Amino acid sequence: MKLIITRAVKKDLPIILHIQRKAFQKVAKVFNLKSMPQIEQTLKNLMVEFRNCTFLKASIAKTIIGSVRAYNKEDTCYINKLIVLPDYQNKGIGKALMYEIENQFHNIVNHYELFTGSRNQRNQHLYNQMGYKSYKVEKYNDEISFIYMEKAQI
Repeated sequence: MKLIITRAVKKDLPIILHIQRKAFQKVAKVFNLKSMPQIEQTLKNLMVEFRNCTFLKASIAKTIIGSVRAYNKEDTCYINKLIVLPDYQNKGIGKALMYEIENQFHNIVNHYELFTGSRNQRNQHLYNQMGYKSYKVEKYNDEISFIYMEKAQI
């Protein structure tokens, strides 16, 4: 299983959206959530995001199995929607995507930020392993709160 991480192109977006929905449907099921913004995102909205973000994709044998996106503002890289197909989770693919997206912005930022569900201990553990520390929790709605995490450039 050779993992290849490259920049996504516009024609990858329908597949990335499909993976995003599958990954977050699993999260919604685990936490008994009716829905999540990540599941409801439309292809049109994703295309707008694509114009403003760097999208990476993780592939095995030319099949996309994961993605992450980020953008920079001033000296901070904002990372979001790290996604991996459920069948490929817990195999280091998310960590590989994170290292690569950080590397993409390494020379232009001093700081990285991201957020995850406050109840998602697995994601928080991954980000803590990678040097991210929480700095605030923000309520999204009655079911969802986000924990914001940051990491200084080494």
